[in-house]
Amino acid sequence: MSPRGGPVLCEDGGGTEYVHGLTTDGEIFRFASNDADLRTSGTAGKNVPANDYRGSEWAGAVFEPTNGSWLFLNIQSPGITLAITGPWRRGAL
Repeated sequence: MSPRGGPVLCEDGGGTEYVHGLTTDGEIFRFASNDADLRTSGTAGKNVPANDYRGSEWAGAVFEPTNGSWLFLNIQSPGITLAITGPWRRGAL
């Protein structure tokens, strides 16, 4: 749940994987897509092999509890966490 009470949904399906939000009117919308292709970007590291992870599912969306400024999301394989900052109390989420 976002700081304003909006559900955040991590998708596990075929093809492109998305994180979805749900508006107060009950409409689902795409919030983020998994575009983690680390074969040539130079962002792979010691514990993250260079590979195309775009088909890997999102998991574990959670907002930091102090003031909800950060949304943490995981990409299941290779097991990386992303942090997204924003004014989460305003907007669709």
